[in-house]
Amino acid sequence: MPARRKLPSESILAGWVDAGLSHAEIVDRIREDFGEEVSRSSVSGALSRAGFATSRRYEEEIPWSPISVDHNGAYQLTMLRIGARIRHGKSVTKNERLRFEKWQRELHDKGLVVHYVYSSVPGFFYVKARPGVDTGLVRIPDESDSPDPLRVSA
Repeated sequence: MPARRKLPSESILAGWVDAGLSHAEIVDRIREDFGEEVSRSSVSGALSRAGFATSRRYEEEIPWSPISVDHNGAYQLTMLRIGARIRHGKSVTKNERLRFEKWQRELHDKGLVVHYVYSSVPGFFYVKARPGVDTGLVRIPDESDSPDPLRVSA
């Protein structure tokens, strides 16, 4: 007897890919919606077999490449992805939109942006925005970025 299928149908996976969900976010949705535990590699393989392997990078909103697998679940990255989906007219839940708007307001009110350091354990940090340079949600990467940024609590 074949093993029970843990992954949702290709049409459900396609909808999630179209909505801009990352592989890690798809794993979370499978857990929430179907009560199944699957790995990111299982999701990646299923998407590849189904022809949905093209990933959305949202390079303008998430300018760092590569991002370590260890940092894929970081809250800051999740918020930036939600913001990118909103900006690109992709669907997001009401709760995601509210969480993103609250997070964005808090960053703006405190004068902070998100900074990423691949080689660090946490990966993402909140740092003071540079006037006239960091006008969005992220610190614009440049050669002078230190591997140990000034950490600021958000």
